[in-house]
Amino acid sequence: MKKINFPLFIGSIIVIFLSIVALYPGFFASKDPLFEETPKYIEYKEDDKLVEKFAYNPMPPNKDNILGTDDAGRDVYSRLVYGTRNTLKLSLLIAIFRMILALPLGLAAGMGIKFISNIIKIFNTFFTAIPMLLFSFVILNIGYFRNLQMDKSIFAFAIVLTIVGWAKLAGIIEDSTRMVMEEDFIEGEIAIGKTKLQIARQNVLPHILPTSISLFFKEMGMALFLIAQLAVLYIFVGVARQVKALAFRANYEMILEPEWGGTLSRIAINVKKYETTYWMTLYPILVFSIAIIGINLTGEGLRIEFQKRESRVISSIRKISYLISPKIFISQLKDIKKYYKPVIIKSSIIIGAIAYIVIPWHPSLYKFDINQAKLHVEELTSDKYGGRVAGTEGGHLAGEYIINTLKSYGYEVNTLEIPLTTTIKSSETNTEETIPEILSPVVIESGWIKVTDDNGEEKTYQLHKDFTIATVSKNIFMTKKKEELHYKGVAADLKNVNNIPEGTEFFSIKREYTGLEFNSFGTQNQITNESGESFDYDIQFILGEGYNTSNNTYFFNSTDIIPFDDLREVLEKGYREVEISFDYPKIPKYKGRNITAFLPGKGKTYEEPGELIIIGASYDGVYINGTDSAYAMSSTSAATALEVARMLSLTEDPLEKSIQFIFWDNEYDMFKYSKVDGSYHYSVIEGMPVNMAMSHGYYYFDISYPGYQEDKDLNLITFPAQIAENSNYLMGLEIEKRFKQLDVRYQRFHENYATTNALINMRLNAFSSVGIGNPSTEGVNSSIDNIENINYKRMESIGQILVDTMTMNSYMMD
Repeated sequence: MKKINFPLFIGSIIVIFLSIVALYPGFFASKDPLFEETPKYIEYKEDDKLVEKFAYNPMPPNKDNILGTDDAGRDVYSRLVYGTRNTLKLSLLIAIFRMILALPLGLAAGMGIKFISNIIKIFNTFFTAIPMLLFSFVILNIGYFRNLQMDKSIFAFAIVLTIVGWAKLAGIIEDSTRMVMEEDFIEGEIAIGKTKLQIARQNVLPHILPTSISLFFKEMGMALFLIAQLAVLYIFVGVARQVKALAFRANYEMILEPEWGGTLSRIAINVKKYETTYWMTLYPILVFSIAIIGINLTGEGLRIEFQKRESRVISSIRKISYLISPKIFISQLKDIKKYYKPVIIKSSIIIGAIAYIVIPWHPSLYKFDINQAKLHVEELTSDKYGGRVAGTEGGHLAGEYIINTLKSYGYEVNTLEIPLTTTIKSSETNTEETIPEILSPVVIESGWIKVTDDNGEEKTYQLHKDFTIATVSKNIFMTKKKEELHYKGVAADLKNVNNIPEGTEFFSIKREYTGLEFNSFGTQNQITNESGESFDYDIQFILGEGYNTSNNTYFFNSTDIIPFDDLREVLEKGYREVEISFDYPKIPKYKGRNITAFLPGKGKTYEEPGELIIIGASYDGVYINGTDSAYAMSSTSAATALEVARMLSLTEDPLEKSIQFIFWDNEYDMFKYSKVDGSYHYSVIEGMPVNMAMSHGYYYFDISYPGYQEDKDLNLITFPAQIAENSNYLMGLEIEKRFKQLDVRYQRFHENYATTNALINMRLNAFSSVGIGNPSTEGVNSSIDNIENINYKRMESIGQILVDTMTMNSYMMD
């Protein structure tokens, strides 16, 4: 009876099991690894008795969370299961990269190449003096590595950890090679005239290959051990999110995506309170230990097996190497009559592999038509819409175009109005006056600024060409209306404000542009110098280097003017005599309006939609004065959404889930946050997401900008699950997979990346929230922002990804 190789038997079972878990995590865990549990009543064992209590995160192991939850409320078991793939992928890459370096270099060094042998010794000496753990900690703690997304982070970590560990493996292979080279039969090979390369390939490599295979598994085990050690030092792959704890507990960062190292990262804190949070320490350590033991046992078992004279494993490896050998295949081709069967089989496999790589095996069910989307861009940027400013005639007409287009596709269309004006009692006339709401857009058609230079010469700069007016002061609407507003005074910064003659109007110069938030309305327009003196102003110039972007003008605290190029340089001195004139701002003529379009799912109705997929896009833009071409980028979101809407209306069978498009008004400007923004009014004022979450629930997809020709990567922005525990993580992975299948370059971000206000407002009550596109694209509303410069290839990718997600993503449409 043959003796059982227990190390190989037990190790193989563990490795095979871990591989299955890595490939099919959904079979082992039903909970979403990103879902954050809220405090709830749980049943758990205490003193061998089942007790029920109201628990906060981290929750102990209980009926719903068998291994408990972490500090953020995420299920520990699910995160360990789903983290298997990322962790094993990292350890596998480290072992592969180390072997790729170590095998040829160790072989060469062992065969007498001293230069390479010296390199190996230098690396080994260096990492003996400086422990590889310490070196890895210093390098991987650099901000660049800590901000990489999971796939890129795994690759970067693998490179760094390969550098610190390859030399030790190369030294072992060098010693093994040297032992082979000292054998008597090598002298015979040299005597018959074999070259060193032939000896290495035909004689040495076959002898050291079994040892190298065994060492490969042991390198995987050591890589896992190093990953665990780094995790203790708070170094792990992927990006982190901040966990905001209660007032009496400190905030901290925690890994977003599941990975074993990240799960173990708070061990230094958790071990101090082991009795109360043991599950956060015990189970990650247990998983690491089992994996390391299993992989090491496999390596040791292979070593034992390779030492046997009659080993099935060795014979199997030889058979496999014989089957895949290119040299054998070529010899069989030469004698095809004799070997026609293996030639046919191998040729079929090769042709199949090439076909799989070359032929797109994942075609879209419905093709997004970029030419139709271009037509929408051309229409929405036509002069008759005047830039589609919310509340204007052009903005209203653009809304009518969208409404009529959606109705022609068969959608049920509704509008939700946004009040952009309010009434106040004028102190001068004692009558009711209509004024804009806070941060509502107003239109200033023309204006100019005259500046006197150091030589006393006066130069005039034109509105919309040389400067833009970001906001107009509330004080303008508190006095009697005029056709034109005129100001004369001195623009000065804090250093020069004391030099302004008494009785001269003061215009502030500020060198930093901050966003506009409605909460800041009503604050005093005042600056204070170092000596504590305060100076009031109603107009300020904001100097931003390289800022040449047109803006809509909004009703706010002060009149903020952003100068471009020459005017900015003139004002940089910090003291200038200035004369300002511009038309009286036109308040919104119409109410703003969000446009909704509903497409019922299979067996669903408008009244009973079931789980709803909402696709949002802004459709407003920046005012143009009639002489310039409309800026194009802000039209792309609505144009993409219209074509996606058309494609989804053409499906042969109704979709499983109902679809609702929302075209947001007064929304395009991501630096503005107000109550009259389309998404804020819909989400907070009207409370629509809360109502939907309570009745049927929804997913939200946000369409952003495709960027310009020089832009390369699309942003995929995914937020963790908020309301319910659907397959959000797997859905996101499926979207990523689709990006790769369509060969679309992308970067995936979570909540640590700039995004649209709509995505922020809609995510809070959603099952899951996804943004596709680049909301902070540089150049929007500038001289480069025209139809010709739009990256239509990326615009097509955004549309196609959305269509495919709605029609092919199994985690979305089930």
